[in-house]
Amino acid sequence: MLNPFKKNLLIQVLNLTFLGCGNQTPNSLGENIISNWPRKYNLSTSRNEIMNGMIVGTDYQINTTDDSCLFIGDGIQYAFEAKCALKTNNDTLLGYFCYDARGIEQYWSQEQPLFKIFRKDTNYYIISSAILEDTTKTYLLKHTPESKKIQ
Repeated sequence: MLNPFKKNLLIQVLNLTFLGCGNQTPNSLGENIISNWPRKYNLSTSRNEIMNGMIVGTDYQINTTDDSCLFIGDGIQYAFEAKCALKTNNDTLLGYFCYDARGIEQYWSQEQPLFKIFRKDTNYYIISSAILEDTTKTYLLKHTPESKKIQ
């Protein structure tokens, strides 16, 4: 008998294979839509709480490819590995939730972006409903310095 998480992951992968990621499709021109965006982003947050002698917080990481990314959250009692389809809208990179790579059911909408990354001057910022500490706050991201910058 299959582990329920593996069964859920298998169903999600089969759905993506045959149906795609919700209504999200790659750029219709077939071009690399994020070639000018950094490939890796990091964020560490804290709720200024201490639990069992440890500071309560979450580390987030986004690793992008040409048209998708893995958005990872890792903290005390909160973790996810969200596979997302990527789109751009002017100077904003949008990530649309497809499935949790660990096979755990998530309740994020595939119709609304799970995160938005935008650039201001030489900095990159994120707003995301997946950032547990404050889903409405804009956070400054660390990004890989070797990445190309938006022109």
